[in-house]
Amino acid sequence: MIFHVHFFERAPRRSGVLLAPLLGAGLACALAVPACFDADLVRNNVAFRGGNVNFICVNDTPYRASFTFGMYDALDKSQGAVLTQQIRVEGNSTTSPTQLGCRRNAVIGGSELIRRSVENDFEDDAAFDLDAFSEVVNFSSAPADSESAALPTQGTSLGRNVLLGVDFDCGDRLIFTFVESPDSPGGFRIDFAAVPIDDDDL
Repeated sequence: MIFHVHFFERAPRRSGVLLAPLLGAGLACALAVPACFDADLVRNNVAFRGGNVNFICVNDTPYRASFTFGMYDALDKSQGAVLTQQIRVEGNSTTSPTQLGCRRNAVIGGSELIRRSVENDFEDDAAFDLDAFSEVVNFSSAPADSESAALPTQGTSLGRNVLLGVDFDCGDRLIFTFVESPDSPGGFRIDFAAVPIDDDDL
């Protein structure tokens, strides 16, 4: 099967006028004039939102990557408006797709995801992984059954936040690739690409 990969600059394939996000964007303009000229903010908040996306993580490093990821709507501050997952990905491996309901922000790590997850008592989840609950991605060379398995023995990467209508559409595969990057903070970085999901997968 051949995938046609779409990188960052592409217009959204679908759009819909959503009243609440538009009101939120309008409020932002009222409070801070520079926000009125943020094209990405507008595109993010008028893009069609529905259905699902699939997260796929490609670990192109020789080290285990441990992290928290998920989706939320930046302008929706209500309780429960966040989807949070955690995973440990062995070096030189690719995860199976994880399907999540489509939201306006798809994120790996980052302070906002962690904050919202805490507010929603994610730490009470039976499968909660404290060592992977971080704003960054941890890379470890320790044995998988050791206490340091999810700790950053080799370094970290900053989180990654991509936007509906700007970087991806609902119905896409969201492919996050971890690579070693000596010039990046922590020695690693996350690359991103979006690939439309085949109709048979929806």
